[in-house]
Amino acid sequence: MKKSSFELALNKLLILYIIDNFNHRLKENDLSYFVLDIELFNYFYFKQYLKELESTGLVLFDDDKKYYLSEDGTKTLNIFYEQIPEENIKFLDEKMETYHHDLLLKNSVSGQVIERDGSHYAHLKIRDDEIDVLDLKIEASDPTMAKKITANFKKNPEDIYSEILRILTEEDSK
Repeated sequence: MKKSSFELALNKLLILYIIDNFNHRLKENDLSYFVLDIELFNYFYFKQYLKELESTGLVLFDDDKKYYLSEDGTKTLNIFYEQIPEENIKFLDEKMETYHHDLLLKNSVSGQVIERDGSHYAHLKIRDDEIDVLDLKIEASDPTMAKKITANFKKNPEDIYSEILRILTEEDSK
C-alpha cells in the first residue's frame, strides 16, 4: 500500500521528534528497539525513513554512534512541529518517559562475574553520570552463585540499592 506524501513526512517528523527528545542518548539499536517496541512503524519503513533523514543531513550521529538532530533537523522540526497531531505527541511523550527511565537504568547498572585466584565474585555497580553510587564486590561460593547474584541485581537494582541503604542507615534496635 502506497503512503501519502503527508504520511511519509509525518513519519519522518515523528522520528525527528523522538531523536530530539533523546538527544545524544540513543544508538541505532536503542532507537530501533524503541520505535519497534511501541509499534510506530515496521522495521523496513523505519530504516528507510532514518536513512533518508541521515542522507539529507537532518539526523547526525556522534563519535559514540548516538543520534542527534543537526541544526537543519532542529529547524525542520520546529517549523513543522504543529503538523504533528497532539495524540501522537502525548503517546510518544509517555512512551519516551518510560523508555528514558529504562535506558538510564540499563546504562547505569552493571554486574559481572569475576574469577580471581580460584575465588568467584559478583561485581555490582550503579553509576550516576560519572559517579559510582554503588560499587560492591561480593564473594560467592561458586560461579553459579556469582551469576545468580549478578542476574538478580540487574533485574532489581533500585530495590536492592534501597534495601542496602535502609539496612545501613537504620537505627540499632538491639
